[in-house]
Amino acid sequence: MFVRLKGDYISTKIQLDKYLGEGGDFPLFLFIGGMLVAGMCWISQEGRKLYPTEGNPYGMFDELLYCCSIMLNAPYTQFTNKNIKAYETNLSINWSKFVFRSEGNILKIHYNNLLLKETNCPEFKGKHRGVVELPLKEFVEDVLKISREYLEKYAPVIEKIRLEHGEEPNNYDSLWELYREVEELYKKKFGSENR
Repeated sequence: MFVRLKGDYISTKIQLDKYLGEGGDFPLFLFIGGMLVAGMCWISQEGRKLYPTEGNPYGMFDELLYCCSIMLNAPYTQFTNKNIKAYETNLSINWSKFVFRSEGNILKIHYNNLLLKETNCPEFKGKHRGVVELPLKEFVEDVLKISREYLEKYAPVIEKIRLEHGEEPNNYDSLWELYREVEELYKKKFGSENR
Protein backbone atom coordinates (compact mmCIF):
# COMPACT_ATOMS: atom_id res chain seq x y z
CA MET A 1 0.00 0.00 0.00
CA PHE A 2 1.46 3.31 -1.12
CA VAL A 3 0.57 6.58 0.59
CA ARG A 4 1.01 9.82 -1.30
CA LEU A 5 1.98 13.17 0.15
CA LYS A 6 1.53 15.91 -2.41
CA GLY A 7 2.22 19.60 -2.66
CA ASP A 8 2.12 21.81 -5.73
CA TYR A 9 5.73 20.99 -6.73
CA ILE A 10 6.82 18.10 -4.49
CA SER A 11 5.21 14.69 -4.30
CA THR A 12 6.32 11.49 -2.61
CA LYS A 13 4.84 8.01 -2.47
CA ILE A 14 5.89 5.66 0.34
CA GLN A 15 5.05 1.94 0.41
CA LEU A 16 4.07 1.28 4.02
CA ASP A 17 3.44 -2.45 3.72
CA LYS A 18 7.02 -3.30 2.73
CA TYR A 19 9.64 -2.56 5.38
CA LEU A 20 13.11 -3.04 3.93
CA GLY A 21 15.03 -3.46 7.15
CA GLU A 22 17.80 -1.85 9.12
CA GLY A 23 18.01 1.89 8.76
CA GLY A 24 14.28 2.45 8.44
CA ASP A 25 14.09 2.12 4.67
CA PHE A 26 10.84 1.74 2.76
CA PRO A 27 10.22 1.72 -1.02
CA LEU A 28 9.48 5.27 -2.14
CA PHE A 29 9.28 7.67 -5.05
CA LEU A 30 10.07 11.39 -5.07
CA PHE A 31 8.92 13.83 -7.74
CA ILE A 32 10.02 17.48 -7.78
CA GLY A 33 8.65 19.87 -10.36
CA GLY A 34 7.10 16.93 -12.21
CA MET A 35 10.46 15.15 -12.57
CA LEU A 36 11.05 11.64 -11.20
CA VAL A 37 14.09 12.40 -9.03
CA ALA A 38 14.00 9.14 -7.01
CA GLY A 39 12.68 5.92 -8.54
CA MET A 40 12.92 3.97 -11.79
CA CYS A 41 10.92 3.30 -14.94
CA TRP A 42 11.27 0.07 -16.92
CA ILE A 43 9.42 -1.47 -19.85
CA SER A 44 9.15 -5.27 -19.81
CA GLN A 45 6.84 -7.80 -21.43
CA GLU A 46 4.21 -6.83 -18.85
CA GLY A 47 4.43 -3.19 -19.96
CA ARG A 48 5.73 0.08 -18.59
CA LYS A 49 6.12 0.27 -14.83
CA LEU A 50 7.53 2.68 -12.27
CA TYR A 51 9.65 1.08 -9.55
CA PRO A 52 10.44 2.73 -6.22
CA THR A 53 13.89 3.11 -4.73
CA GLU A 54 14.86 2.55 -1.09
CA GLY A 55 14.69 5.51 1.25
CA ASN A 56 14.22 6.50 4.85
CA PRO A 57 11.09 8.67 5.17
CA TYR A 58 12.17 10.20 8.50
CA GLY A 59 15.57 11.09 7.01
CA MET A 60 14.01 12.47 3.83
CA PHE A 61 11.73 14.87 5.73
CA ASP A 62 14.53 15.80 8.14
CA GLU A 63 16.79 16.68 5.20
CA LEU A 64 14.08 18.61 3.32
CA LEU A 65 13.30 20.68 6.43
CA TYR A 66 16.99 21.23 7.15
CA CYS A 67 17.50 22.36 3.56
CA CYS A 68 14.67 24.89 3.96
CA SER A 69 16.25 26.16 7.17
CA ILE A 70 19.53 26.77 5.36
CA MET A 71 17.89 28.43 2.36
CA LEU A 72 15.78 30.74 4.54
CA ASN A 73 18.21 31.65 7.24
CA ALA A 74 21.55 30.18 7.91
CA PRO A 75 24.75 31.95 7.09
CA TYR A 76 26.21 28.42 6.87
CA THR A 77 26.44 26.89 3.41
CA GLN A 78 28.51 24.09 2.04
CA PHE A 79 29.49 26.28 -0.88
CA THR A 80 30.25 29.90 -0.10
CA ASN A 81 29.11 32.87 -2.16
CA LYS A 82 27.66 36.14 -0.94
CA ASN A 83 24.29 35.73 -2.70
CA ILE A 84 24.04 31.97 -3.11
CA LYS A 85 23.20 29.37 -0.47
CA ALA A 86 23.74 25.70 -1.28
CA TYR A 87 23.24 22.34 0.36
CA GLU A 88 24.25 18.90 -0.90
CA THR A 89 22.45 15.75 0.29
CA ASN A 90 21.03 12.41 -0.78
CA LEU A 91 17.82 13.10 1.22
CA SER A 92 18.32 9.65 2.84
CA ILE A 93 17.30 8.10 -0.50
CA ASN A 94 19.49 5.41 -2.04
CA TRP A 95 20.80 5.99 -5.57
CA SER A 96 20.00 9.72 -5.49
CA LYS A 97 22.06 12.90 -5.14
CA PHE A 98 20.86 16.49 -4.79
CA VAL A 99 22.34 19.97 -4.60
CA PHE A 100 19.91 22.70 -3.56
CA ARG A 101 21.02 26.24 -4.51
CA SER A 102 19.05 29.33 -3.70
CA GLU A 103 19.77 32.43 -5.71
CA GLY A 104 17.56 35.11 -4.22
CA ASN A 105 14.00 33.83 -4.29
CA ILE A 106 14.70 31.07 -6.84
CA LEU A 107 15.70 27.57 -5.79
CA LYS A 108 17.65 25.43 -8.24
CA ILE A 109 17.57 21.73 -7.45
CA HIS A 110 20.32 19.78 -9.18
CA TYR A 111 19.43 16.10 -9.07
CA ASN A 112 21.06 12.84 -10.15
CA ASN A 113 18.73 9.81 -10.07
CA LEU A 114 21.25 7.04 -10.63
CA LEU A 115 18.60 4.32 -11.04
CA LEU A 116 16.90 6.19 -13.87
CA LYS A 117 20.14 6.34 -15.87
CA GLU A 118 19.56 2.80 -17.19
CA THR A 119 15.86 3.27 -18.05
CA ASN A 120 14.40 1.97 -21.28
CA CYS A 121 11.32 4.21 -20.95
CA PRO A 122 11.61 6.78 -23.77
CA GLU A 123 9.97 9.58 -21.76
CA PHE A 124 12.72 9.29 -19.10
CA LYS A 125 15.76 8.76 -21.37
CA GLY A 126 18.43 11.33 -20.53
CA LYS A 127 16.38 12.73 -17.64
CA HIS A 128 18.22 10.93 -14.84
CA ARG A 129 19.89 14.20 -13.97
CA GLY A 130 19.07 17.81 -14.46
CA VAL A 131 17.98 21.00 -12.75
CA VAL A 132 14.52 21.92 -11.54
CA GLU A 133 13.91 25.61 -10.80
CA LEU A 134 11.20 26.57 -8.35
CA PRO A 135 10.25 29.68 -6.43
CA LEU A 136 11.84 29.31 -2.98
CA LYS A 137 8.61 30.39 -1.26
CA GLU A 138 6.54 27.68 -2.93
CA PHE A 139 9.20 25.03 -2.30
CA VAL A 140 9.19 25.81 1.43
CA GLU A 141 5.37 25.82 1.48
CA ASP A 142 5.35 22.35 -0.11
CA VAL A 143 7.96 21.00 2.31
CA LEU A 144 5.96 22.34 5.27
CA LYS A 145 2.72 20.90 3.91
CA ILE A 146 3.96 17.38 3.20
CA SER A 147 6.14 17.28 6.34
CA ARG A 148 3.19 18.14 8.54
CA GLU A 149 1.06 15.48 6.84
CA TYR A 150 3.87 12.94 7.31
CA LEU A 151 4.31 13.84 10.99
CA GLU A 152 0.60 13.79 11.79
CA LYS A 153 -0.61 10.82 9.73
CA TYR A 154 2.20 8.51 8.70
CA ALA A 155 5.08 8.88 11.18
CA PRO A 156 3.15 6.92 13.86
CA VAL A 157 2.43 4.11 11.37
CA ILE A 158 6.04 3.97 10.16
CA GLU A 159 7.37 4.11 13.71
CA LYS A 160 5.14 1.20 14.75
CA ILE A 161 6.47 -0.88 11.84
CA ARG A 162 10.08 0.00 12.67
CA LEU A 163 9.65 -0.85 16.37
CA GLU A 164 8.04 -4.20 15.47
CA HIS A 165 11.29 -4.98 13.60
CA GLY A 166 13.48 -4.11 16.61
CA GLU A 167 14.61 -0.67 15.43
CA GLU A 168 15.40 2.18 17.82
CA PRO A 169 12.75 4.92 17.89
CA ASN A 170 13.27 8.06 15.80
CA ASN A 171 13.31 11.42 17.55
CA TYR A 172 10.06 12.98 16.34
CA ASP A 173 10.31 15.78 18.92
CA SER A 174 13.43 16.92 17.09
CA LEU A 175 11.68 16.70 13.71
CA TRP A 176 8.70 18.72 15.01
CA GLU A 177 11.16 21.29 16.40
CA LEU A 178 12.82 21.62 12.99
CA TYR A 179 9.37 21.90 11.37
CA ARG A 180 8.43 24.78 13.73
CA GLU A 181 11.79 26.47 13.09
CA VAL A 182 11.23 26.40 9.32
CA GLU A 183 7.64 27.63 9.80
CA GLU A 184 8.95 30.64 11.80
CA LEU A 185 11.71 31.36 9.26
CA TYR A 186 9.09 31.23 6.49
CA LYS A 187 6.89 33.76 8.33
CA LYS A 188 9.87 36.09 8.88
CA LYS A 189 10.90 35.97 5.22
CA PHE A 190 7.54 35.89 3.46
CA GLY A 191 4.99 37.01 6.06
CA SER A 192 2.42 34.87 7.84
CA GLU A 193 -0.49 35.87 5.59
CA ASN A 194 1.15 34.27 2.55
CA ARG A 195 0.58 30.64 3.64
